[in-house]
Amino acid sequence: MYWLLLIIAGVLEAGWLIGIEKSASFSKIPYVIFAVLCMTSSLVLFGISLKQIPASHAYLVWLAVGVLSISVIKHYFFGQSISATQLLCFGLILAGVVGLKLTA
Repeated sequence: MYWLLLIIAGVLEAGWLIGIEKSASFSKIPYVIFAVLCMTSSLVLFGISLKQIPASHAYLVWLAVGVLSISVIKHYFFGQSISATQLLCFGLILAGVVGLKLTA
């Protein structure tokens, strides 16, 4: 369950990054509110996951899930292209996260 909470926290991290980007320097209040809610939720879930997952592993997984999530979201919803090299690197990140999960 703690790993699932950590993955959700990573996806929410992507949410707050998109919210900040779409807020146009904090001038669009709904996006600012979305960003703050995502950020708060992400940090709370990250903190809960630290009860059972070592901090170094949790932080790396949180960041990796956030990076992968933001890339996928921007690709499918905002038309950002992803190169073959980037896909390879994403695969390496994912392999690292799985490796940490298997050894934790």
